[in-house]
Amino acid sequence: MESSDETPLCGTRVFLYPGDPDGTGIIDYDPTDYREIYQDLDFVDSTQFIRSLEQDIKLKNRSLLRVTDGERFEVPEYQRNFSWEEEQHEELWDTLLSILTLKPKSGELPVDTYFGTVYIARSAQGEVYEIIDGQQRLSTVSILLKNIKDHLEEKRTKVDGQLQAYAEHICEEYLDELLYRRKGPTETPFLELNDHDDSIYELLFQDPEKKVQTLKAMDQYDGRKQNAIRLRDLFDEVGIPEEVYEEDEELADTDLLESFRYFGDSHRRLVRTDEYYDAKVAEFADREEFDTAEKEVKALLNLAHFTLRSLRVSECIFQTDNQELRIEVFQSLNDRGVELSSMDKVRARIVGRFQGESDSDKQIARWENVVQMFGGDADAVEDFLAHYLAATEKSFDTVTDARSNMLEAFRLKQIGRRDIKSRLASPGQARDFLEELENYAGRYREIVTADLTDDDTELKKEYREECEAILQRLNKLGTTQWRPFVMYVYQAVTEAPGKDAFLRDILKTVENITFRVAISDLVATVVDDTYPKTCQAFRELEQSGNQFDTEQISATLVDNIDSSARQLFGESFIDILVTSENWRNNQTKQLFLKIADEDFRRRNQTGITKSELSEDPSEVHIEHILPISYFLPGKENPYAWLECFFDNGKRNMIETQIDYLRTRDAHLLSSDDPGYDEIEQIIEGIEERFVRDLGNMMLLDEEVNKPIKNRLFSVKLREYHLRHSKDMDNLVNQYFSTADNVSTDKLEELLGLELPEDETQFGDVHPTVQYFNEWWTYEQLIDRKAQLITAILESLKFRTEDDEFEPYMDDIEDYVGEDIEKRLAVLTA
Repeated sequence: MESSDETPLCGTRVFLYPGDPDGTGIIDYDPTDYREIYQDLDFVDSTQFIRSLEQDIKLKNRSLLRVTDGERFEVPEYQRNFSWEEEQHEELWDTLLSILTLKPKSGELPVDTYFGTVYIARSAQGEVYEIIDGQQRLSTVSILLKNIKDHLEEKRTKVDGQLQAYAEHICEEYLDELLYRRKGPTETPFLELNDHDDSIYELLFQDPEKKVQTLKAMDQYDGRKQNAIRLRDLFDEVGIPEEVYEEDEELADTDLLESFRYFGDSHRRLVRTDEYYDAKVAEFADREEFDTAEKEVKALLNLAHFTLRSLRVSECIFQTDNQELRIEVFQSLNDRGVELSSMDKVRARIVGRFQGESDSDKQIARWENVVQMFGGDADAVEDFLAHYLAATEKSFDTVTDARSNMLEAFRLKQIGRRDIKSRLASPGQARDFLEELENYAGRYREIVTADLTDDDTELKKEYREECEAILQRLNKLGTTQWRPFVMYVYQAVTEAPGKDAFLRDILKTVENITFRVAISDLVATVVDDTYPKTCQAFRELEQSGNQFDTEQISATLVDNIDSSARQLFGESFIDILVTSENWRNNQTKQLFLKIADEDFRRRNQTGITKSELSEDPSEVHIEHILPISYFLPGKENPYAWLECFFDNGKRNMIETQIDYLRTRDAHLLSSDDPGYDEIEQIIEGIEERFVRDLGNMMLLDEEVNKPIKNRLFSVKLREYHLRHSKDMDNLVNQYFSTADNVSTDKLEELLGLELPEDETQFGDVHPTVQYFNEWWTYEQLIDRKAQLITAILESLKFRTEDDEFEPYMDDIEDYVGEDIEKRLAVLTA
C-alpha cells in the first residue's frame, strides 16, 4: 500500500533494526533473514534515521533487551515506593511520540530518545539485578509495553498474511520473552518491585479472574485508617468488571466485599499508570492518520521497537556486597523529575542497616508497620518522625529544627553532627529504635485522631473520654506544637498504670496554654520550644521517679513559655479577652465547647444528664445573635435589628448612622453603586465590633440555625427553646434561659404564640413579641460578655497559679462596658 502524504512513516513501513548487536538471544537475527521471510512487508532500515547514541555519549551503553535477556530485576527494599505522577508520564509519552516525525534520509536527523542512565548492580556470582536507580522508568516502561502488547494482540486479528504473522511473532517471541519470566507453573513480570508495591504491580499483568483471587487473599485492614478501601471499591479501582466477581461463590455468600484492604498512594499511582498508557496507546493506534487496520498494526509494532531501542542502560556491576555503597549511590541519584523524599532516604538507611542480619525481615516489617499506621502517607510519617525526634532528641529545640535535621538522626555511622544521636549507628541501636518507634507511632496516631487506647489497664474510661474531648479541641484549633510532649507523656502513662489523672491534668494545662495563644494576637511559634524543653525536663525527672508530679510538670510547662509572651498572663490577658474584635468562629466554638464540657462534667457528678453539645460537637455551630446579615430585605422595616440592638432609650450617635443607612437604602445597594465604600465601612464596622464579638455568640445546633438565620430576637429565642431546650442551660447559653436573665412567664407566653411572618411590624405584633424583639441590645451584650469572660478565665487558669486573675474579677463588667463605649465612639466618629 502506498503511503499518503499525511500518514507518518511509522504507520506505513516496519522499522527493521540492525540485527542483535547487543547479543540478547531474544532477537538474534540477520536483517536479511527477516526480509526473506516477510517479503511482502515494506521494511525500512532504521539506520537511515536513528543516529547512534555513541556519537553523543561515550559510555558502554546497552539496550534494555541486552540487560534483561533471561535476567530478573528486583527493586531492593531500601528503594522508595512507586512515585511517578502524570507529569512524568506525559514527558515520557511526548518523547515517544517523536516516532511520528521520523523520516528516512532526512537532512535533519532526529536525536535518540534518552531516558538517562539506569544504575543496576549484582554481585559477581549473582543472577538477579538490583536496581540502584531507575525503578520508576523500568516499571513504567514495562507497564507501557504490556499495554502495547495488549492492543497489538487485539489489532492483529484484523489483518492477515505476513503482517499478522509478524505481529504474532513480535507479541509471542519478543514482547512476551521480554516482559515475563516463568516462576513455577506461572509467569510473572521480569521486574519485582519492593514488598510494598509488588503485589499491585504484578496484579496489573493478571487477567480479571486472577485479579479477584489476588485481592481476596490480601490481608484485611482497619477501615478507620487512611488508605483503607472496601474490597468492592478496590475491584472497581483496578478495573475488574462486576460480572467477573459476581460469579465468585465466596464473595456472594459472605460480607467479604465490604471488608477493607490497604490501598496506598503508590498503589493508586501504579493503577493510574496502567490506565494512562492503556488510553494513550489506544489513542495512538486510533489516530486519524492510521485509517486502516494495517497502518494501526504497523504503528504499534514500531512503537514497541522504538520504545525498547530508545532506553539505554548503563550496566554497573558491583563486585562487592557492600550495601552501604549501593545506598549511597542510590541517595546521590534522582529519578527523572522526582526527587527522593526524606522518607525514601530514611527507609533506605533502615533497610541498609539490617542487610545481611538474620532478623532483617522482622526489622524492616517494623518500619513498614509504622508507615501503614499512617496509611502509607509519607508526609504524615515525616510529621510523626519530626515530633518524635523533637520529643526524644535533646539537641532539637523545636519540631521545625527536628524536621530540618532529621536525616542526621538516621546516619549509618556516628559521624556528622555528634550532638545528634544516630539511631542506626549499630544493629542493636537500630533494633531498640524501631521497637520504640512502633510504640510512639501508635500513640502519636491516637492523639492526632483523639481516639485513645481502650485498654482499661492503661487508661480508665472516665479519664479516656475527658482526654479525648481535650484532644479533639486541640486538633480542631489546628495547632500541633503540643504533640511531641503529649505523645511522650501519653506513652509514659500507658507504661505506668494508675497515672490516668496525671495525663488528664497535664492535658488541661496544655489546652489552657494553647487557647491563650490562639485568643491572643501572638503567633503560635512563641511556644515552639515550650514542649520539647518540657520533654527534656520530664526525662530528667524520670531518673528520680518524679516524672508524674503534676504540679511540677505543669509549672515547668508554664515557665517554658517564651518570655516575649507575657501578655498571655494576668491583667494583660484579660485585656485581650475584653478588647479583641472579629472573633473567629472555629476558635470561639472550641473555646465554648471547652467551657460547656467542663461545666457538664462538674454538674454531672450530681446527676445532670449529659448535654447534646457533648454528644456530637460536629453538629454544633456558632450562632451570631445579632446576625451577620442584619439587614432584613423584604420586611417592612429592614433596619429593625439595628434599631433594637443599639436602642438605649435615648437618642445617640449610632441612631444617626442607622438613619443614614436607611436614607441611602443600604440594604439594596451593591458594590457598584456610588458611595458604597462609605456604606461598606459602616457595615463592616458593626460586623467586626459587635456581630463578631464574643458576647454576641452562642452554641447552636446547625439544624436549628438554618430556618431562623437573621430573624429578630423574638423568633430566635422561641426556636432556641422549642428545638434546642436541652442545651439552653449550659454555661455558654444559659444567659438566654430562665435560670439566668429570661422571665419564665414571658418565655412561656412567647412559646405559646403563633409568630407573624413579619415580626418587624412593631405596631401590629403581640406585646411579648415586641418585648423580646427589643431584649437583645448592646447593653445586654456587655452584661453577658462579662459573664463569659469570667467563665473563660476560670477555665483557662493554671493549677499552679490559681489566683492569677483574682484581683481583677470584680471589675470585668466595667472593663467590658468601657471597651464597648470606645467601639461606639469609633463607629460614630
